[in-house]
Amino acid sequence: MAHLKKNRDLIKIFQKSLKKEIAELSNDILNTVWSNRIEQSNFESLGIKNGKQIIAEYLENREYGIAYEHLAYLITECEMELSVEQKNRMDKIAYKMNVKPIRLLTNEKGTDFLFGCRNLYLASIHPFDFDKRNLNEYKQIVELGKELLAQKGIQNFLGYLMESQYRVSVWASMIAIEYGKPKQDEILNLSGTKTIINSCLECIIQDEIEPLSAEMIANKENWVHKNVPQQRIKIIGQ
Repeated sequence: MAHLKKNRDLIKIFQKSLKKEIAELSNDILNTVWSNRIEQSNFESLGIKNGKQIIAEYLENREYGIAYEHLAYLITECEMELSVEQKNRMDKIAYKMNVKPIRLLTNEKGTDFLFGCRNLYLASIHPFDFDKRNLNEYKQIVELGKELLAQKGIQNFLGYLMESQYRVSVWASMIAIEYGKPKQDEILNLSGTKTIINSCLECIIQDEIEPLSAEMIANKENWVHKNVPQQRIKIIGQ
């Protein structure tokens, strides 16, 4: 009898871990960007609009396989691109449940953009440090951003505004305005109220953790006046 109790305890631990993994992955994938996109889309299915709630209910009822399948359904129906890390987590859960992993779109270049911004941050290369514009690392992140912008469209590309670390949102904002040429009154879907231009400018002129040099502050102001001439801003360094 002791070994039966031990087996039941192990099953409970396994199920609890699986429930946690699916819940965390769902929250990661079905984030604010996804929610705003769904609210403003033409999707009529309640299975999509209430997707997060449905998955939570399946998990609460210990229907982990159905919860996983519904998450995969949302991803495929909404044509969402996963990061490599998210795809690996989906596959790991599938293997744990002994089901065949579902083929999903991945965006390796999107992940490369995040890592590129991180590497530039650690190398002290700032988007508005124009003295470093000729460095290969600087050129590469701009070219990668332009490629993603063309591939994803400006609205999806600006999902990077949600990334507060490593100046990801600053790089994305600069690239979107300079190369995406947003319309003056185009609303950012992620915000629902602010224009793309104003949302990007907020990221660009926000306070920096580290004080900027007078030269970089001037670079920011000159860049804004050149690329968004209708805006008149004064950037104050910390």
